[in-house]
Amino acid sequence: MTMKFWLVVLLTLLVLLLVACGGNMSTEEMNAPSFDIHVRASPEPTEHNPADLLSVHFINVGEGDAILLVQGSYAMLVDGGPVKMGATVFTHLRNHGVERLEYVVATHPFTDHVGGLPYVLRRIETRNILLPLVYHDTPEYNTFLIAVEDSDAEVSVPFAGHTFTLGDAEITVLSPNPTDEWENRANYSIIVRVVFGNNSFLLTGDAMREVEASLLDSTAHLSSDVLKVARHGASSATTSGFLDAVNPAIAVISAGENNSFLSQEVLRRLDNAGAYVFRTDLHGSIIITSDGTTLAVSVEQ
Repeated sequence: MTMKFWLVVLLTLLVLLLVACGGNMSTEEMNAPSFDIHVRASPEPTEHNPADLLSVHFINVGEGDAILLVQGSYAMLVDGGPVKMGATVFTHLRNHGVERLEYVVATHPFTDHVGGLPYVLRRIETRNILLPLVYHDTPEYNTFLIAVEDSDAEVSVPFAGHTFTLGDAEITVLSPNPTDEWENRANYSIIVRVVFGNNSFLLTGDAMREVEASLLDSTAHLSSDVLKVARHGASSATTSGFLDAVNPAIAVISAGENNSFLSQEVLRRLDNAGAYVFRTDLHGSIIITSDGTTLAVSVEQ
């Protein structure tokens, strides 16, 4: 039996009260959060998906991405890892009480993100599928498209500015834009920012530094408590300027053992940004739970 290790990191949001005599600061600066971090042991929770919580699961799929978001009875899956991990993703969903997916988001057509999705789509009812307007002629992506066609889900192509909800969580698409022209298909990644109460999560797919620069030049709200590090920690993303704008308290890297992408320079940037880093290659699946104010992080191995 696989052993589970649970670690809880409580990140308590300290509300900063600013007096009227302060300088001319923007609303965003005035609301900038400060976190107090504590670590303690915690048993496995006995109740699946309480109505007043949002849980974000960074599932350990080795070299790839698979992120489950659950808010009460509503669930969304962002990517599904490589082909061989489809069963792992499905089992994780079932073990955490997920019987239906409101949304499946295929951020971009690379195999390590969409390969496992057909296994899930054929076994779990899915209401909506979101995918970018870019094609990749590989057996894995074609298999995914067949599974999409065979499902009864509504299919849509979202662009920046598109918003939707998952229960009480509000989700905004930050990228791509309909006028984008990128050489690398990874730059068409669907990037979403998830807001639940006072907590926020930024999920970046495999978007590279060119997309980060475009976002920095836009009016997109980037500041987020939790950042899913793009491209499995590769140096082609997660620039210092982007980290300054996001200012994450927690950074999550989804990576396999002996990850060929993970850059020591990116780890240094995250350290300089003051982010608490979790990695699936070291910690296993990482589950971050929000009650709208506090973030609790549990680790499954």
